[in-house]
Amino acid sequence: MYDQTKLVVLKEQYRELELNQRLAEYATHAGYAIRACEGFDPESKGKVEAGVKYVKQSALYGEEFASRNDLLSHLTDWLDNTANQRLHGTTGKQPRAHFDAEELETLKPYLTPPCVHSGGQQVSRKADKTGLLSWKSNKYSVPMAYQRKQVAICEDDGELVIFNLTGGDEIARHGLHTGKGKIIKNNHHYRDLNLRIEILEQTLAAQLNSEHTVALLKLIKQTSPKIYKDQLVGLKQIFRRMGTPTELQLKLLCSRARLTASRLEPCLKRCRPRRNAPSLKWRS
Repeated sequence: MYDQTKLVVLKEQYRELELNQRLAEYATHAGYAIRACEGFDPESKGKVEAGVKYVKQSALYGEEFASRNDLLSHLTDWLDNTANQRLHGTTGKQPRAHFDAEELETLKPYLTPPCVHSGGQQVSRKADKTGLLSWKSNKYSVPMAYQRKQVAICEDDGELVIFNLTGGDEIARHGLHTGKGKIIKNNHHYRDLNLRIEILEQTLAAQLNSEHTVALLKLIKQTSPKIYKDQLVGLKQIFRRMGTPTELQLKLLCSRARLTASRLEPCLKRCRPRRNAPSLKWRS
């Protein structure tokens, strides 16, 4: 049960909670459900804060301590002889006996999922309008989606690692530069490859208007996955120059084991209907 701090709950409407994504990821990984007290409801909030009030009034009220060690010694004695020996108002049992009998065996080790980075100390930085952030007298690029946004960064084994501040996911990684006044860029940060590929695929699908389109694009991608975007651009140019292939031509193209844009054009040229033949065949 959490209080409605922004570290836990970003927004509540009709008791529907919009949770901090990073905490929600951790809770899912650790295997527990997040509950939050109702906003502006002192009764449910009291369940969260009653323990703090009890410690203040029972253990600390009117006390003075000469040092931190004195404080810790006092609290240890208070826990052993007062707090854990009383009968709890809700369970009706002594807290120590209840813990040993029912809680201890259910405890799990502390979990550190991927959403909680375990490297160096993270700090927050804001990227500028050009998608650059400053770190130790140099500037490093982030994906353009993070222009003018806060991100988390930390040093890790000679690299600068950049994280999404809300989700905790790694979004960029650069080698640390030892000089000053340098700009370290990743050119991929300045173009959305996935969006570009999606647009090209949609354009080709509309142009071909065929049931074989998906199979053709899949074959092109399997043959040349690292240059798939460039292959799609090549297909557009070939189809613009040679015209849209027929259904039979596309079927024959999809039957090949491998296919690239450079091989597609000569294949289309060789693919001609023979006289008095019901279907197309490859001409040698």
